[in-house]
Order: sequence, then C-alpha cells, then structure tokens
Amino acid sequence: MKFDEQHRLDKPAAAVLKMYSDRAYFEKKYATLAGVKDFEILECETKGTTFRIKHRSQQRSDNAALPDFAKKFLGEYNHITQQDTWNTATGVGRLDIEIKGVPLKISADMKVTGDKTATNTFTWNVVCNIPLLGGKLEKLIAEDIKGKSAADVVLTNQLLKDYA
Repeated sequence: MKFDEQHRLDKPAAAVLKMYSDRAYFEKKYATLAGVKDFEILECETKGTTFRIKHRSQQRSDNAALPDFAKKFLGEYNHITQQDTWNTATGVGRLDIEIKGVPLKISADMKVTGDKTATNTFTWNVVCNIPLLGGKLEKLIAEDIKGKSAADVVLTNQLLKDYA
C-alpha cells in the first residue's frame, strides 16, 4: 500500500536537515514521544553529506482497537527497528522500519524542500505478503502511521526551535 504525507515545518530546509542529521534530535524526540520506551541508538554515522542512524525501541499500538486477526501480529507494544538515511546536500532521505515478528516491509522516501519554511514529503510503502490478510494489515499500519503523524509534526517543530 502506497500513500503520501507532508509535514509542514516552521524553519527552512537547511535547518530541518541540520536537525535530521543530529543524533541529539533523535534522542530528544524518542525520549519525548508518547508511547515509546526502551529507545536505543544502534548505529550513527556521517560520511560526507550522508547521515545514517539506526535505532530501536518499543512503541505502543492501539491494541484495543485492532481486529482479532491483527492482534496475532501486533501487541500492545511492538519492537521497532528504524533506519533513517539523509543526503544533507540534496534533502533526500529514506526510512526503513521493521516490526519484530511481523511480516511487513515499511519504508518511506522523503524529500525536504523550502527556503523560508520547509515541507518534508513522505512517499510511504507498506507491504505485507500474507495471503488474504496482508492487505488488511497494510491498511491498519498505514492508518497507524497517519494517526501518529500529527503528533510527530508538533514535536518536530518544537525540537526544530533549537536549530538555525
């Protein structure tokens, strides 16, 4: 399942990319984000204009709202491993997300643009190859991503105030 989203950010693309390529941003974000626990950075590196960070955490899902079939795959908390990669010169990035024990591939291509204020455009791709149930699980994960997106933008804009 593919879908697009946009995050409107209160500073220029250069400031946003500076933040997105700062380990401290990720530490602050995931320490503050509701429903996240046991955050740990596994890898973090900068090579030229490429920044890459890989981290894991446990993230809460709204398990009570899930249909019974989905509860077989998603618990109250799910073990998430995420890798963010950015080219700070072009503003192009990619997210790759794994949910432990769930047969899904989740990714997003990203592009940050804007001189006075920035927009981060996400092109999400959620794929589940389970016969009969895969499409339904894809839709649930996509709705979860969309539901958490608004809180993510608010927190990101708050943290962006520390970057010029």
